[in-house]
Amino acid sequence: MLLPIRQPGERRWLLHVHGGAGFSLLLAIWLCFLARACFYCAALPLWEGYDEWSHFAVVQRMAFRGEPLVSRDSPISRDVAASLELAPVSWECRYLPPPSATYDDFWRLPPAERARRESEFRAIPSAWAAEDSTGPLKSYEGLQSPLAAWMMSPVLLAARHAHLSTQVLLLRWYSMAILSLVIPLTFLTARSVFRHDATALGCAAVVAAMPGFLIGIARVSNEYLAVVLFSLLLFLSVGELTRRRLVAIGAVLGLGLLAKAYFLAAIPPVAVLLFSRCRHRRALLVPAATLAIAGWWYVRNLIVTATLSGMQESAMQPSATLGAQLHQATRVPWLATIDSILFSHLWLGAWSTLTVRSWMYHLFYLLIALAILGLAFRLSTGVIRILGGFVLVFWLGQLYHANLMSMVWGIATSLGCYLNAVLTAEVTLCVAGLRALSPPAARRFVAPGGVVLFALFDLYTLNMVALPYYTGLTAHRPGGPVAAFHPATANLAEFMTRLAAFKSPLLSETGLAALWVCYAAATLGLVALSLAAARREHSV
Repeated sequence: MLLPIRQPGERRWLLHVHGGAGFSLLLAIWLCFLARACFYCAALPLWEGYDEWSHFAVVQRMAFRGEPLVSRDSPISRDVAASLELAPVSWECRYLPPPSATYDDFWRLPPAERARRESEFRAIPSAWAAEDSTGPLKSYEGLQSPLAAWMMSPVLLAARHAHLSTQVLLLRWYSMAILSLVIPLTFLTARSVFRHDATALGCAAVVAAMPGFLIGIARVSNEYLAVVLFSLLLFLSVGELTRRRLVAIGAVLGLGLLAKAYFLAAIPPVAVLLFSRCRHRRALLVPAATLAIAGWWYVRNLIVTATLSGMQESAMQPSATLGAQLHQATRVPWLATIDSILFSHLWLGAWSTLTVRSWMYHLFYLLIALAILGLAFRLSTGVIRILGGFVLVFWLGQLYHANLMSMVWGIATSLGCYLNAVLTAEVTLCVAGLRALSPPAARRFVAPGGVVLFALFDLYTLNMVALPYYTGLTAHRPGGPVAAFHPATANLAEFMTRLAAFKSPLLSETGLAALWVCYAAATLGLVALSLAAARREHSV
């Protein structure tokens, strides 16, 4: 069993391994997450992830053209442009002109036309990656902090002779391998809150089972690295603030600021943490390390875009005054905005923005509300306050972004997948709050109960909503949501054939079926592992 030991006068937590059972459970949960992530990467269609084609185009220019920083006005490559015309695209890309076609339109095409498109897609030469397209589409994600794309560039360079679909798949798998570090980081962070390793293992299993987590990140983007770094920052922040840890906090914060601009929301809670727990000159190590690593990028943003974040909406409103923003805030329907952020955090079908029935979201809303109520009994715990501070400030950042979106686009919302950055804290806090309200005999089942709910939610959303839509077995009703899927009417052989369409040559129909079996076993395995951990808590 893994037990944190704090000896009198010690300045850090030590990890003591007794018997190896706790480590084995953690490793099993980690492997289950990897199996699930591997299938998500393989099953999701090309460019289905938010802005994936533009993120990929940025990595291409870095890898194949030696551009360390990519202009947001750079044209996309010829192979990416061709793929957007041949492969079906997400519902949110329906603005693209013909011959681009959404999943709805593509699967209505005659079989011969679909086969022609896929044949031409398979024939896209790798040399086109180094050629600019002549269309209007740009590598607009060049505005993002560059660290994640830098890390993906060597992988893409090594796969430069592979087909475009294989390159995308390899980058997705590479991203998920790094993202999986969130699982042990969740365990270690939760271990600072709970008395038993079993509950911390349960928190890690909850994160591994959440469908909104994977469908929002199983893509080529900078999200994978930002989430891992934010999770690492949370873990470092709940420990003893030694000199070494302060340097680590500053370095991780700096790297995070080079990974994604939403790390700006981590600065206030880190500042409060230093002021409240480290009123010593060595606290200056944090801003010193942060500025040394990331300061140049934000100076560049100010010069190039006249904004600190450099993000598109901020760049479009660089002179917006505080008064103008406050005035806009009075016009925003905040309850609807919070609802849109929260339900898209729980589950939104990637760039096709698929949703499920409202009662499913409301069930989780109720549990979140109960958890917040339960946390009122645990606010005296220092770690709870630290984690809660990070979540609260990040939410304020989400609402600021929603207000900015309202000013620029007239839509007051923000992507809930950004909240994956603080998912480690969210899950730990929710489990702590629900345990505080539960009878003593039921507390050990709080985390396993969450795993069961999310596992069922995942199996439903992926298999009954997302994959049927991507394979043309369902479609949008006129002016309405996607129609319900009826498995009895589906042909399994046709389903697998369609699922393998426009996929990497590495993914045959048989290979996809094998990955699906591993995914299903891993999802159910998370339930079994969380229950096994709960039994260990009872036996301690």
